[in-house]
Amino acid sequence: MSKLILFATIASGVIAAYLMYRRGEPFGTIAKQAITNPVGSLMTEVKNKL
Repeated sequence: MSKLILFATIASGVIAAYLMYRRGEPFGTIAKQAITNPVGSLMTEVKNKL
């Protein structure tokens, strides 16, 4: 179960970073947000897409 949570956290960070990159965010901002709060960053990016 722990490995599943770790994988989901990493995947959400990668997806959020990709969406921020597509939107044109600077790399420093992407790294900071995707590393410190990957799930929250993903939720923010999904809200921005809708």
